[in-house]
Amino acid sequence: MRSICVLTGALGVLLLFAVSANAQVTRMLGLDVSAHQGDVSQETWNNFASAENRDFVFIRASRGGTTGEDHRAGGYPAGDEFFNLSQRYDDSYFVQNITRATAAGMFAGSYHRSRADVIATTTGTGGVANNGTDEANHMLQMAGAWMRPGYLAPVLDFENGNGVRTDAELTQFALDFGNRIYETMGIRPAIYFNGTYAQNVLAGGTTAQRNQLAQQASLSPGLATSPTFPTLWSARWPAGPGEPYLGDVQNENPKDTYSNIYGPWDDYGVQHPWSFWQYSSGGRLQSFNNGSQDIDFNIANGGIEFLKDKLVPAVWMNNTSGDWATLANWNSGQAPTEPVVATGQLARVGPLTLPTPRLPGAAGSGVASGEHDTVILERASANVTVTHSTGTTNIRKLYVREALNITGGNLTINYVPSLDSTPISAQFSAAVTLGGEAQLSVHTLQVDASRTFTVDGGSMTFNTINLMPGNVPGKILLIDDVNVAPLANATGTIANGAGSGTSGRFELGGANRELNVANGGADVDLSISVPVTNGGLTKAGAGTLALSGDNTYAGDTIVKAGALRLTGANLANAADLYLTTGSWLDLTFAAGAPDVIDSLFVDGVPQQAGVWGAVGSGAQFTSPLITGTGTLQVTSFMAPLAGDFDGNGTVESADLTAWQNGYGMPNGASAANGDGDADGDVDGSDFLVWQRNLGATTLAATAASVPEPEAAVLMLVAAISLLGNKCRVFCE
Repeated sequence: MRSICVLTGALGVLLLFAVSANAQVTRMLGLDVSAHQGDVSQETWNNFASAENRDFVFIRASRGGTTGEDHRAGGYPAGDEFFNLSQRYDDSYFVQNITRATAAGMFAGSYHRSRADVIATTTGTGGVANNGTDEANHMLQMAGAWMRPGYLAPVLDFENGNGVRTDAELTQFALDFGNRIYETMGIRPAIYFNGTYAQNVLAGGTTAQRNQLAQQASLSPGLATSPTFPTLWSARWPAGPGEPYLGDVQNENPKDTYSNIYGPWDDYGVQHPWSFWQYSSGGRLQSFNNGSQDIDFNIANGGIEFLKDKLVPAVWMNNTSGDWATLANWNSGQAPTEPVVATGQLARVGPLTLPTPRLPGAAGSGVASGEHDTVILERASANVTVTHSTGTTNIRKLYVREALNITGGNLTINYVPSLDSTPISAQFSAAVTLGGEAQLSVHTLQVDASRTFTVDGGSMTFNTINLMPGNVPGKILLIDDVNVAPLANATGTIANGAGSGTSGRFELGGANRELNVANGGADVDLSISVPVTNGGLTKAGAGTLALSGDNTYAGDTIVKAGALRLTGANLANAADLYLTTGSWLDLTFAAGAPDVIDSLFVDGVPQQAGVWGAVGSGAQFTSPLITGTGTLQVTSFMAPLAGDFDGNGTVESADLTAWQNGYGMPNGASAANGDGDADGDVDGSDFLVWQRNLGATTLAATAASVPEPEAAVLMLVAAISLLGNKCRVFCE
């Protein structure tokens, strides 16, 4: 940009916490270019990125409105100087510049130089003034193809018109421009201006106009309720026009040398609301014409994650429900519109290379690839449901304002919270369901108050899920079993988010639900510190599950594999506990009053009533399957199940084998040998006990473990034929 104005940009995502002092984060360096820099080779672009450590660039696409011509600057031959109508100018290097910049690995975006100084009385206009909507249409004609995920938000370079129009008129010009971009593309642009336009123009708009320009919405990032320009690019050259700046831009701010530099963006409690700072118009780089030519220097108000927050988000384009895998549903999947070739404009330099339509999170590499996408599911005028049913999707962040059903495929949200960006990777502000064979991976997920994350099967890999408190708190609702794995071998945590009100809930949906917890590298693989409610719990998988909330679920607890750690005496007094050899129960609450339960079973075998604890605890009864300092008070003893000769809690075919092996044993036989009637021997009457109780169970056994009637008959026939002569004792 060539002008004493300076772009101010603050991408409309001041996110969930503002970062104004980034002493711990290295700010990203950038440039802005136009035809003034001439033909910049691919080699030079590569050097900008690798040798000069420049991570981003804004590139001029257009100037003025959609009609007329302006031949007074920017590459036209000397002497060919005229202008008319809206004084249109198309930057002939734009397509080449943005293509080469992204190929070099720089995040790139477009900007439009406004001409709000062109009014009805301007020579050659034919009595028609420029307006913000028409100028936005011009930018859309030339740069609309790049207003999509993978590119920085488009920018209004606002630096003409002061003294020609009133402050309110100029402010409305900017609003009309930004609203037209949103209306057409579904995204919010950035704005660039200097101190004059910040304080003397935009700050002079009406209160309503200032709020529309810059007041952040309570739900951020958002689109429908976002300010028109959520991103501020501020032009402030402490060393003066055309001079290099040698100050400490890693720690300084535009406001340090001019207090009113932020204009209306300074009204809402953020100390330094700028996103980008153009700090010099006289920068020199050895990679650019051997350091002999000026180029504009910029810096971002944060590191690489902050910079990625300023990329165009992936947005749903329809007011109808649909599948994630349909290109037409997304702004990233739209066919790009070729820039127009307008009358009297300079010929485009270089080939026409357009972005390739793709899905959010589609596989790829480079700065414009799907792995950098922030997805915002939001339709202001409709309630839609998005279904992720297939494929592998790897996005950066996810904000859900519409219903989302994850029924299949693999959805990965790869952002890890950093100091210069948000503390969460995903936010569920609407109903979300995970089910089937679908897999969801996310570092930090926030489920808002009054919202439910329903789990109907599938698999989850995560670091943290925060359930936000409130009058109606956020909750996870299990309506089927689920597989859970810790992310990067760290403890996966389901916790109550910060705030007041009733705690979040982990609800079991009124039935016994199985949590299959994988074993990672941490001592605890899944920690649930919110109350577990309404149902029963089965712990499966080799990992460790720790429950530390004020649990109120009244159903049975089954530990099939791995470990269940209880930090409080919260098992239901009237419920049963089932332990399996190879698993263990870790009672980490303090010794003293035991946790009262009804019955205790080990491998399906009922255990004696009394106080149970770890080996060496001094409890009345001990078990190697119990560890920790706490104890259990078992209040009732259930007699062994007749015919359950192997003691696994179910009368099944394996028990017939036990009877067969023990058949004929004289006095002294036990149930383990096949003595079903407790008369001390194993004979035909014990077989009849097994036959009568076939299929009975003391456990909530799976259907697969209880033989169907047809299968039972077949087993009887097989047993009789196998017994041979033994069978005659009771069959004849």
